[in-house]
Amino acid sequence: MDNQKKLSKIVLGIALPLALQSLLGYMVNLLDTVMIGRMGTGELSAVSQANQIFFIVSMAIPGIADGANVLISQAWGKHDTERIHKVLAYAYRTAVGFIIILTAIVALFPETVMSIYTNDPLVIELGARYLRIVVWSYMLYALSGMTTGVLRSVRIVKIAMYSSLVSLVLKTAMNWLLIGGKLGFPALGIEGAALATLIARTGEFLLVMVFVYWKEDKLQIRLKKMRKLEGGLGRLYFKTSIPVICNEVFWAFGVSAQAIVLGRMGTDVIAANSICSAITQLTAVLFHGISSAACVIVGNTIGSGEREQLDELKKYFQKYTAVFGTIAGGLVLLAIPLVPFLYHIDGITLTYCRQLMMITAIITPFQAVQSTNMMGVLRGGGDVHFQMLNDMIFLWGVTVPLGFLTGMYFKAPIMVVGICLKCDQVIKVFTSEWRLRTGKWVHDMTGN
Repeated sequence: MDNQKKLSKIVLGIALPLALQSLLGYMVNLLDTVMIGRMGTGELSAVSQANQIFFIVSMAIPGIADGANVLISQAWGKHDTERIHKVLAYAYRTAVGFIIILTAIVALFPETVMSIYTNDPLVIELGARYLRIVVWSYMLYALSGMTTGVLRSVRIVKIAMYSSLVSLVLKTAMNWLLIGGKLGFPALGIEGAALATLIARTGEFLLVMVFVYWKEDKLQIRLKKMRKLEGGLGRLYFKTSIPVICNEVFWAFGVSAQAIVLGRMGTDVIAANSICSAITQLTAVLFHGISSAACVIVGNTIGSGEREQLDELKKYFQKYTAVFGTIAGGLVLLAIPLVPFLYHIDGITLTYCRQLMMITAIITPFQAVQSTNMMGVLRGGGDVHFQMLNDMIFLWGVTVPLGFLTGMYFKAPIMVVGICLKCDQVIKVFTSEWRLRTGKWVHDMTGN
Protein backbone atom coordinates (compact mmCIF):
# COMPACT_ATOMS: atom_id res chain seq x y z
CA MET A 1 0.00 0.00 0.00
CA ASP A 2 2.83 2.41 0.87
CA ASN A 3 4.51 1.64 -2.47
CA GLN A 4 1.21 2.33 -4.28
CA LYS A 5 0.83 5.68 -2.51
CA LYS A 6 4.43 6.64 -3.27
CA LEU A 7 4.03 5.64 -6.92
CA SER A 8 0.73 7.52 -7.23
CA LYS A 9 2.40 10.66 -5.85
CA ILE A 10 5.22 10.40 -8.41
CA VAL A 11 2.81 9.69 -11.27
CA LEU A 12 0.56 12.57 -10.26
CA GLY A 13 3.55 14.92 -10.16
CA ILE A 14 4.39 14.00 -13.76
CA ALA A 15 1.00 13.21 -15.26
CA LEU A 16 -1.00 16.17 -13.94
CA PRO A 17 1.20 18.95 -15.41
CA LEU A 18 1.48 17.03 -18.69
CA ALA A 19 -2.28 16.50 -18.79
CA LEU A 20 -2.83 20.20 -18.12
CA GLN A 21 -0.32 21.03 -20.86
CA SER A 22 -2.27 18.84 -23.30
CA LEU A 23 -5.54 20.36 -22.11
CA LEU A 24 -4.28 23.89 -22.72
CA GLY A 25 -2.92 22.89 -26.13
CA TYR A 26 -6.19 21.30 -27.15
CA MET A 27 -8.13 24.29 -25.84
CA VAL A 28 -6.16 26.38 -28.34
CA ASN A 29 -7.38 24.07 -31.10
CA LEU A 30 -10.94 24.12 -29.76
CA LEU A 31 -11.04 27.93 -29.58
CA ASP A 32 -9.56 28.07 -33.07
CA THR A 33 -12.30 25.89 -34.50
CA VAL A 34 -15.00 27.84 -32.64
CA MET A 35 -13.73 31.27 -33.72
CA ILE A 36 -12.85 30.30 -37.28
CA GLY A 37 -15.98 28.17 -37.59
CA ARG A 38 -18.06 31.33 -37.16
CA MET A 39 -16.54 32.60 -40.43
CA GLY A 40 -18.02 29.67 -42.37
CA THR A 41 -17.45 26.01 -43.21
CA GLY A 42 -15.07 26.95 -46.03
CA GLU A 43 -12.69 28.76 -43.67
CA LEU A 44 -13.02 26.04 -41.02
CA SER A 45 -12.28 23.32 -43.58
CA ALA A 46 -9.31 25.27 -44.96
CA VAL A 47 -7.67 25.76 -41.56
CA SER A 48 -8.42 22.17 -40.59
CA GLN A 49 -6.73 20.77 -43.70
CA ALA A 50 -3.85 23.28 -43.59
CA ASN A 51 -3.16 22.25 -40.01
CA GLN A 52 -2.58 18.68 -41.14
CA ILE A 53 0.97 19.88 -41.88
CA PHE A 54 1.38 21.17 -38.35
CA PHE A 55 -0.05 17.88 -37.10
CA ILE A 56 2.89 16.13 -38.78
CA VAL A 57 5.23 18.59 -37.03
CA SER A 58 3.45 18.08 -33.70
CA MET A 59 4.01 14.32 -34.02
CA ALA A 60 7.55 14.44 -35.39
CA ILE A 61 9.02 16.77 -32.76
CA PRO A 62 7.71 14.85 -29.73
CA GLY A 63 8.79 11.71 -31.58
CA ILE A 64 12.35 13.01 -31.87
CA ALA A 65 12.25 14.05 -28.20
CA ASP A 66 10.84 10.67 -27.15
CA GLY A 67 13.50 8.88 -29.18
CA ALA A 68 16.11 10.75 -27.18
CA ASN A 69 14.18 10.20 -23.96
CA VAL A 70 14.48 6.43 -24.25
CA LEU A 71 18.23 6.91 -23.68
CA ILE A 72 18.00 10.02 -21.48
CA SER A 73 15.55 8.58 -18.94
CA GLN A 74 17.73 5.49 -18.47
CA ALA A 75 20.91 7.59 -18.29
CA TRP A 76 19.25 9.79 -15.69
CA GLY A 77 18.59 6.67 -13.63
CA LYS A 78 22.40 6.41 -13.41
CA HIS A 79 22.90 10.21 -13.16
CA ASP A 80 25.07 10.21 -16.30
CA THR A 81 24.59 13.84 -17.45
CA GLU A 82 27.55 13.77 -19.85
CA ARG A 83 25.88 10.98 -21.81
CA ILE A 84 22.63 12.95 -21.82
CA HIS A 85 24.26 16.01 -23.44
CA LYS A 86 25.72 13.81 -26.17
CA VAL A 87 22.27 12.40 -26.90
CA LEU A 88 20.82 15.92 -27.01
CA ALA A 89 23.42 16.93 -29.60
CA TYR A 90 21.94 14.43 -32.05
CA ALA A 91 18.33 15.08 -31.09
CA TYR A 92 18.38 18.84 -31.68
CA ARG A 93 20.22 18.47 -34.99
CA THR A 94 17.62 15.97 -36.17
CA ALA A 95 14.71 18.24 -35.21
CA VAL A 96 16.15 21.38 -36.79
CA GLY A 97 17.06 19.58 -40.03
CA PHE A 98 13.56 18.14 -40.38
CA ILE A 99 11.86 21.49 -39.79
CA ILE A 100 14.10 23.36 -42.27
CA ILE A 101 13.15 20.93 -45.04
CA LEU A 102 9.43 20.97 -44.23
CA THR A 103 9.31 24.76 -43.88
CA ALA A 104 10.95 25.21 -47.28
CA ILE A 105 8.44 22.90 -48.98
CA VAL A 106 5.38 24.52 -47.42
CA ALA A 107 6.63 28.11 -47.91
CA LEU A 108 7.43 27.54 -51.59
CA PHE A 109 4.43 25.40 -52.58
CA PRO A 110 1.44 26.14 -50.28
CA GLU A 111 -1.22 25.56 -52.97
CA THR A 112 0.35 22.24 -53.97
CA VAL A 113 0.43 21.14 -50.34
CA MET A 114 -3.25 22.07 -49.87
CA SER A 115 -4.27 20.23 -53.04
CA ILE A 116 -3.04 16.99 -51.45
CA TYR A 117 -5.78 17.23 -48.83
CA THR A 118 -8.71 18.61 -50.81
CA ASN A 119 -9.88 19.26 -54.36
CA ASP A 120 -12.11 22.21 -53.40
CA PRO A 121 -10.63 25.36 -55.06
CA LEU A 122 -11.92 27.67 -52.30
CA VAL A 123 -10.48 25.51 -49.52
CA ILE A 124 -7.13 25.32 -51.37
CA GLU A 125 -6.97 29.10 -51.81
CA LEU A 126 -7.92 29.88 -48.21
CA GLY A 127 -5.62 27.21 -46.83
CA ALA A 128 -2.66 28.50 -48.85
CA ARG A 129 -3.18 31.99 -47.43
CA TYR A 130 -3.14 30.53 -43.93
CA LEU A 131 -0.03 28.41 -44.57
CA ARG A 132 2.05 31.30 -45.93
CA ILE A 133 2.02 32.86 -42.45
CA VAL A 134 1.75 29.94 -40.06
CA VAL A 135 4.66 28.06 -41.66
CA TRP A 136 7.11 30.41 -39.88
CA SER A 137 5.91 29.15 -36.51
CA TYR A 138 7.13 25.60 -37.15
CA MET A 139 10.73 26.22 -36.08
CA LEU A 140 9.65 28.07 -32.94
CA TYR A 141 7.42 25.16 -31.98
CA ALA A 142 10.17 22.65 -32.78
CA LEU A 143 12.72 24.26 -30.46
CA SER A 144 10.32 24.83 -27.57
CA GLY A 145 8.67 21.42 -28.03
CA MET A 146 12.01 19.59 -28.18
CA THR A 147 13.17 21.31 -25.03
CA THR A 148 10.07 20.66 -22.94
CA GLY A 149 9.98 17.12 -24.35
CA VAL A 150 13.48 16.15 -23.22
CA LEU A 151 13.05 17.89 -19.85
CA ARG A 152 10.19 15.49 -19.22
CA SER A 153 12.63 12.56 -19.06
CA VAL A 154 14.16 14.05 -15.89
CA ARG A 155 10.73 14.87 -14.44
CA ILE A 156 10.74 18.60 -15.21
CA VAL A 157 7.21 19.01 -16.52
CA LYS A 158 5.68 22.24 -15.21
CA ILE A 159 7.41 24.48 -17.77
CA ALA A 160 5.52 22.67 -20.55
CA MET A 161 2.26 23.50 -18.77
CA TYR A 162 3.19 27.17 -18.28
CA SER A 163 4.33 27.58 -21.88
CA SER A 164 1.04 26.11 -23.12
CA LEU A 165 -0.85 28.54 -20.87
CA VAL A 166 1.04 31.46 -22.41
CA SER A 167 0.26 30.11 -25.87
CA LEU A 168 -3.44 29.79 -25.03
CA VAL A 169 -3.72 33.34 -23.66
CA LEU A 170 -1.86 34.88 -26.60
CA LYS A 171 -3.71 32.82 -29.18
CA THR A 172 -7.13 33.68 -27.74
CA ALA A 173 -6.36 37.39 -27.45
CA MET A 174 -4.80 37.65 -30.91
CA ASN A 175 -7.61 35.65 -32.53
CA TRP A 176 -10.15 38.06 -31.03
CA LEU A 177 -8.18 41.11 -32.15
CA LEU A 178 -7.13 39.99 -35.62
CA ILE A 179 -9.82 37.69 -37.05
CA GLY A 180 -12.75 40.09 -36.73
CA GLY A 181 -10.82 43.30 -36.12
CA LYS A 182 -11.26 44.59 -32.56
CA LEU A 183 -9.94 47.68 -30.70
CA GLY A 184 -8.81 49.27 -33.95
CA PHE A 185 -6.93 46.23 -35.28
CA PRO A 186 -7.56 45.25 -38.93
CA ALA A 187 -10.02 42.42 -39.64
CA LEU A 188 -7.66 39.94 -41.27
CA GLY A 189 -9.90 36.87 -41.27
CA ILE A 190 -8.05 33.65 -41.92
CA GLU A 191 -4.69 35.45 -42.13
CA GLY A 192 -5.44 36.91 -38.69
CA ALA A 193 -5.83 33.39 -37.30
CA ALA A 194 -2.47 32.42 -38.80
CA LEU A 195 -0.75 35.53 -37.43
CA ALA A 196 -2.27 34.85 -34.00
CA THR A 197 -0.74 31.37 -34.09
CA LEU A 198 2.68 32.79 -35.01
CA ILE A 199 2.53 35.30 -32.14
CA ALA A 200 1.43 32.61 -29.66
CA ARG A 201 4.26 30.27 -30.66
CA THR A 202 6.75 33.13 -30.35
CA GLY A 203 5.63 33.80 -26.78
CA GLU A 204 5.78 30.09 -25.95
CA PHE A 205 9.31 29.83 -27.35
CA LEU A 206 10.59 32.87 -25.45
CA LEU A 207 9.24 31.58 -22.13
CA VAL A 208 10.90 28.18 -22.58
CA MET A 209 14.24 29.75 -23.50
CA VAL A 210 14.12 32.05 -20.46
CA PHE A 211 13.42 29.05 -18.23
CA VAL A 212 16.24 26.96 -19.73
CA TYR A 213 18.89 29.66 -19.39
CA TRP A 214 17.90 31.10 -16.01
CA LYS A 215 15.99 28.47 -14.01
CA GLU A 216 16.60 24.88 -15.16
CA ASP A 217 19.49 23.18 -13.34
CA LYS A 218 19.25 19.43 -14.07
CA LEU A 219 20.11 19.05 -17.75
CA GLN A 220 21.53 22.56 -18.24
CA ILE A 221 20.87 22.55 -21.97
CA ARG A 222 23.49 24.76 -23.67
CA LEU A 223 24.76 24.95 -27.24
CA LYS A 224 28.37 24.67 -26.10
CA LYS A 225 27.62 21.30 -24.46
CA MET A 226 26.14 19.92 -27.67
CA ARG A 227 28.85 20.83 -30.17
CA LYS A 228 30.71 17.54 -30.12
CA LEU A 229 29.30 14.35 -31.57
CA GLU A 230 30.32 10.85 -30.49
CA GLY A 231 30.10 8.25 -33.24
CA GLY A 232 29.36 5.23 -31.07
CA LEU A 233 26.60 6.95 -29.13
CA GLY A 234 25.29 8.43 -32.37
CA ARG A 235 24.77 4.96 -33.80
CA LEU A 236 22.92 3.92 -30.65
CA TYR A 237 20.84 7.11 -30.73
CA PHE A 238 19.72 6.58 -34.31
CA LYS A 239 19.17 2.87 -33.73
CA THR A 240 16.87 3.78 -30.85
CA SER A 241 15.32 7.01 -32.07
CA ILE A 242 14.71 6.27 -35.75
CA PRO A 243 11.99 3.69 -34.98
CA VAL A 244 10.36 6.18 -32.59
CA ILE A 245 10.61 9.06 -35.06
CA CYS A 246 9.39 6.90 -37.94
CA ASN A 247 6.59 5.63 -35.76
CA GLU A 248 5.38 9.14 -34.96
CA VAL A 249 5.96 10.62 -38.43
CA PHE A 250 4.39 7.76 -40.35
CA TRP A 251 1.52 7.66 -37.87
CA ALA A 252 1.06 11.39 -38.55
CA PHE A 253 1.18 10.69 -42.30
CA GLY A 254 -1.38 7.96 -41.72
CA VAL A 255 -3.71 10.40 -39.96
CA SER A 256 -3.10 12.84 -42.81
CA ALA A 257 -4.00 10.08 -45.26
CA GLN A 258 -7.22 9.63 -43.31
CA ALA A 259 -7.78 13.38 -43.64
CA ILE A 260 -7.33 13.02 -47.39
CA VAL A 261 -10.08 10.38 -47.42
CA LEU A 262 -12.43 12.63 -45.44
CA GLY A 263 -11.39 15.65 -47.50
CA ARG A 264 -12.53 13.95 -50.69
CA MET A 265 -15.92 13.25 -49.10
CA GLY A 266 -16.83 16.93 -49.04
CA THR A 267 -16.52 20.18 -47.07
CA ASP A 268 -19.27 19.15 -44.65
CA VAL A 269 -17.31 16.04 -43.66
CA ILE A 270 -14.09 18.04 -43.22
CA ALA A 271 -15.84 20.55 -40.95
CA ALA A 272 -17.54 17.78 -38.94
CA ASN A 273 -14.27 15.91 -38.46
CA SER A 274 -12.48 19.11 -37.41
CA ILE A 275 -15.04 19.77 -34.68
CA CYS A 276 -15.05 16.14 -33.56
CA SER A 277 -11.25 16.07 -33.34
CA ALA A 278 -11.08 19.29 -31.34
CA ILE A 279 -13.59 18.08 -28.77
CA THR A 280 -12.32 14.51 -28.45
CA GLN A 281 -8.70 15.63 -28.11
CA LEU A 282 -9.81 17.74 -25.18
CA THR A 283 -11.06 14.66 -23.30
CA ALA A 284 -7.98 12.60 -24.19
CA VAL A 285 -5.84 14.59 -21.75
CA LEU A 286 -7.26 12.34 -19.02
CA PHE A 287 -5.03 9.48 -20.14
CA HIS A 288 -2.25 11.16 -22.15
CA GLY A 289 -0.55 12.32 -18.97
CA ILE A 290 -0.53 8.76 -17.60
CA SER A 291 1.03 7.44 -20.80
CA SER A 292 3.83 10.03 -20.66
CA ALA A 293 4.44 9.35 -16.97
CA ALA A 294 4.65 5.61 -17.69
CA CYS A 295 7.43 6.15 -20.25
CA VAL A 296 9.49 8.27 -17.85
CA ILE A 297 9.05 6.06 -14.78
CA VAL A 298 9.64 2.76 -16.61
CA GLY A 299 12.80 4.19 -18.21
CA ASN A 300 14.10 5.52 -14.89
CA THR A 301 13.34 2.16 -13.23
CA ILE A 302 15.29 0.19 -15.82
CA GLY A 303 18.20 2.64 -15.63
CA SER A 304 18.40 2.26 -11.86
CA GLY A 305 18.43 -1.56 -12.16
CA GLU A 306 15.10 -2.20 -10.38
CA ARG A 307 13.57 -4.55 -12.94
CA GLU A 308 11.56 -6.47 -10.35
CA GLN A 309 9.20 -3.47 -10.14
CA LEU A 310 8.26 -3.49 -13.83
CA ASP A 311 5.36 -5.95 -13.64
CA GLU A 312 3.76 -3.95 -10.83
CA LEU A 313 4.24 -0.74 -12.81
CA LYS A 314 2.64 -2.25 -15.91
CA LYS A 315 -0.48 -3.34 -14.02
CA TYR A 316 -0.71 0.00 -12.22
CA PHE A 317 -0.64 2.06 -15.41
CA GLN A 318 -3.04 -0.22 -17.27
CA LYS A 319 -5.60 -0.09 -14.48
CA TYR A 320 -5.71 3.68 -14.22
CA THR A 321 -5.55 4.37 -17.92
CA ALA A 322 -8.53 2.07 -18.51
CA VAL A 323 -10.54 3.99 -15.91
CA PHE A 324 -9.66 7.40 -17.30
CA GLY A 325 -10.12 6.23 -20.89
CA THR A 326 -13.66 5.14 -20.08
CA ILE A 327 -14.38 8.50 -18.43
CA ALA A 328 -12.98 10.29 -21.50
CA GLY A 329 -15.27 8.31 -23.79
CA GLY A 330 -18.26 9.19 -21.61
CA LEU A 331 -17.38 12.89 -21.78
CA VAL A 332 -17.36 12.73 -25.59
CA LEU A 333 -20.91 11.38 -25.51
CA LEU A 334 -21.99 14.11 -23.09
CA ALA A 335 -20.50 16.76 -25.37
CA ILE A 336 -22.57 15.77 -28.42
CA PRO A 337 -25.66 17.84 -27.47
CA LEU A 338 -23.43 20.89 -26.89
CA VAL A 339 -22.05 21.03 -30.45
CA PRO A 340 -24.87 23.19 -31.94
CA PHE A 341 -24.36 25.75 -29.16
CA LEU A 342 -20.60 26.01 -29.74
CA TYR A 343 -20.55 26.03 -33.55
CA HIS A 344 -22.67 27.58 -36.25
CA ILE A 345 -23.43 24.27 -37.93
CA ASP A 346 -26.62 22.40 -38.66
CA GLY A 347 -28.08 19.95 -41.13
CA ILE A 348 -25.79 17.34 -42.62
CA THR A 349 -22.62 18.79 -41.03
CA LEU A 350 -24.11 18.40 -37.57
CA THR A 351 -25.30 14.88 -38.37
CA TYR A 352 -21.81 13.85 -39.54
CA CYS A 353 -20.25 15.39 -36.43
CA ARG A 354 -22.55 13.49 -34.10
CA GLN A 355 -21.84 10.21 -35.87
CA LEU A 356 -18.07 10.68 -35.72
CA MET A 357 -18.23 11.60 -32.04
CA MET A 358 -20.24 8.48 -31.20
CA ILE A 359 -17.64 6.30 -32.91
CA THR A 360 -14.83 8.10 -31.11
CA ALA A 361 -16.54 7.73 -27.72
CA ILE A 362 -16.69 3.95 -28.15
CA ILE A 363 -13.08 3.69 -29.34
CA THR A 364 -11.56 6.01 -26.70
CA PRO A 365 -11.15 3.43 -23.86
CA PHE A 366 -9.28 1.13 -26.25
CA GLN A 367 -7.15 4.05 -27.47
CA ALA A 368 -6.24 4.89 -23.87
CA VAL A 369 -5.04 1.38 -23.00
CA GLN A 370 -3.06 0.79 -26.19
CA SER A 371 -1.50 4.26 -25.91
CA THR A 372 -0.20 3.57 -22.40
CA ASN A 373 0.98 0.09 -23.39
CA MET A 374 2.74 1.26 -26.56
CA MET A 375 3.90 4.82 -25.93
CA GLY A 376 4.29 4.45 -22.18
CA VAL A 377 5.47 1.06 -20.97
CA LEU A 378 6.97 -0.42 -24.15
CA ARG A 379 8.67 2.83 -25.20
CA GLY A 380 10.01 3.36 -21.69
CA GLY A 381 11.43 -0.16 -21.87
CA GLY A 382 13.25 0.67 -25.10
CA ASP A 383 11.13 -1.73 -27.20
CA VAL A 384 10.86 0.79 -30.01
CA HIS A 385 11.15 -1.59 -32.97
CA PHE A 386 8.09 -3.60 -31.96
CA GLN A 387 6.12 -0.42 -31.40
CA MET A 388 7.02 0.91 -34.84
CA LEU A 389 6.19 -2.36 -36.63
CA ASN A 390 2.93 -2.75 -34.75
CA ASP A 391 1.74 0.74 -35.61
CA MET A 392 2.85 0.56 -39.24
CA ILE A 393 1.24 -2.81 -39.89
CA PHE A 394 -2.17 -1.93 -38.55
CA LEU A 395 -2.27 1.72 -39.61
CA TRP A 396 -0.90 1.37 -43.13
CA GLY A 397 -1.92 -2.23 -43.66
CA VAL A 398 -5.46 -2.03 -42.29
CA THR A 399 -7.02 1.36 -41.46
CA VAL A 400 -5.67 3.53 -44.31
CA PRO A 401 -6.49 0.99 -47.09
CA LEU A 402 -9.94 0.36 -45.58
CA GLY A 403 -10.51 4.11 -45.36
CA PHE A 404 -9.66 4.65 -49.02
CA LEU A 405 -11.76 1.69 -50.14
CA THR A 406 -14.85 2.57 -48.13
CA GLY A 407 -14.63 6.35 -48.43
CA MET A 408 -13.38 6.91 -51.97
CA TYR A 409 -14.18 3.72 -53.87
CA PHE A 410 -17.38 2.33 -52.33
CA LYS A 411 -18.67 5.78 -51.21
CA ALA A 412 -19.80 4.22 -47.92
CA PRO A 413 -21.65 6.19 -45.22
CA ILE A 414 -19.52 8.27 -42.88
CA MET A 415 -20.23 5.88 -39.97
CA VAL A 416 -18.67 2.98 -41.87
CA VAL A 417 -15.66 5.03 -42.95
CA GLY A 418 -15.17 6.34 -39.41
CA ILE A 419 -15.13 2.83 -37.95
CA CYS A 420 -12.59 1.67 -40.52
CA LEU A 421 -10.32 4.62 -39.74
CA LYS A 422 -10.37 3.87 -35.99
CA CYS A 423 -10.30 0.07 -35.85
CA ASP A 424 -6.53 -0.19 -35.30
CA GLN A 425 -6.97 1.30 -31.81
CA VAL A 426 -8.81 -1.86 -30.75
CA ILE A 427 -6.42 -4.28 -32.43
CA LYS A 428 -3.35 -2.73 -30.79
CA VAL A 429 -4.71 -3.31 -27.28
CA PHE A 430 -4.30 -7.06 -27.82
CA THR A 431 -1.00 -6.98 -29.72
CA SER A 432 0.66 -4.70 -27.15
CA GLU A 433 -0.58 -6.84 -24.25
CA TRP A 434 0.83 -9.94 -25.95
CA ARG A 435 4.21 -8.24 -26.27
CA LEU A 436 4.24 -7.19 -22.63
CA ARG A 437 3.48 -10.72 -21.50
CA THR A 438 6.45 -12.15 -23.43
CA GLY A 439 8.87 -10.21 -21.19
CA LYS A 440 11.08 -9.43 -24.21
CA TRP A 441 10.37 -5.71 -24.18
CA VAL A 442 12.92 -4.63 -21.53
CA HIS A 443 16.16 -3.22 -23.05
CA ASP A 444 18.81 -1.65 -20.79
CA MET A 445 20.73 0.86 -22.90
CA THR A 446 22.78 2.56 -20.21
CA GLY A 447 25.89 0.46 -20.76
CA ASN A 448 26.22 0.83 -24.52
